[in-house]
Amino acid sequence: MRCSLAVAAICIGTTSFAADLPPRAATPLPQVPSWTYVAMPYAWLPAINGSTTVKGRTTDINAGIGDILDRKIPAQLFGLMGAFEARNGRFAVMTDLTYMKLGADGGAARPRSVHPLVGGGLAAFATVQFEMVIAEAAVGYELVRWQGAGASETAIDLYGGGRFWWQKAEAELGLAAGLTIGDLTFARGRALAASGDVTWLDPLIGLRLRHRFTPQADLVLRGDVGGFGAGSKFSWQAMGYVNWEFARTQSVAWSGMLGYRALYVDFSKGRGRSHYEYDMLTHGPVLGLTARF
Repeated sequence: MRCSLAVAAICIGTTSFAADLPPRAATPLPQVPSWTYVAMPYAWLPAINGSTTVKGRTTDINAGIGDILDRKIPAQLFGLMGAFEARNGRFAVMTDLTYMKLGADGGAARPRSVHPLVGGGLAAFATVQFEMVIAEAAVGYELVRWQGAGASETAIDLYGGGRFWWQKAEAELGLAAGLTIGDLTFARGRALAASGDVTWLDPLIGLRLRHRFTPQADLVLRGDVGGFGAGSKFSWQAMGYVNWEFARTQSVAWSGMLGYRALYVDFSKGRGRSHYEYDMLTHGPVLGLTARF
């Protein structure tokens, strides 16, 4: 009987001691990095400067934005562009797709006169029409991130991947040899050269800076180099744009985007009459929307 009383006393004492202890907080589970996404449809209004060779015939092109916008839509001027990014922690997958139709003129003329009533002329001109797809895919890694004053924040990414090109070019070539006698002029000559489908793949490596001014405004600067003789001889790209948030829902933040993009490539294939070359800088303002979710 005494033993039972002793055991009961110990149980009562233990229960009372346990009741006096503060409740132990549950250990939080480690937070698993979640995926975030950015979709950015945009328009690119480019100028083109450089030269192209179609079927062994080279044309120099220096067409400003106004010259490009003067072409017929959609037969000679059309474009669809968009970028997408998925990020998880320090890692990101980046893609960009561009489809364009661009037309431009190039030409030169040399007049010659041997008599006030007898003259001659030799003119060379070309109208070049490009159709192209430029598809980029890269993997990025955040190298460093630091906090600035207030809510500002800056991060630098290293990225590498590839840029795929598909092109088709048509050059309307004209050689007009003219003879003028009195008030009569004789001229003739026109030809069409087509490149057919031309494709290549350029490896690329680049850096990107992301700076957040406020939770509603940020700046992105990126630049890369590629080609290295694997596809094109050499290529480079520079792009910068600002996002400013104008609307937010429960799951998506909408921003307007304004910036500038420049893309240069020097590609050459074939020889003689089968020679195709595209040595061109395409550059101009970009305008679009950014959706973050």
